[in-house]
Amino acid sequence: MAKEILLRLDDHRDMTLRELEEIIQKFKEEHPDMDIFLDGDERAICGRPKREF
Repeated sequence: MAKEILLRLDDHRDMTLRELEEIIQKFKEEHPDMDIFLDGDERAICGRPKREF
């Protein structure tokens, strides 16, 4: 399944872990059908459709 970049993080902005957690939680609430995660290689918050088992 392909991931979708929801928010690319600016390399020059200092962001606290709490701010990052709040943004991820907001995306989880807005997209309940997606797994939301931080992709360190992309330096972005990403999502992909949840898998049905």
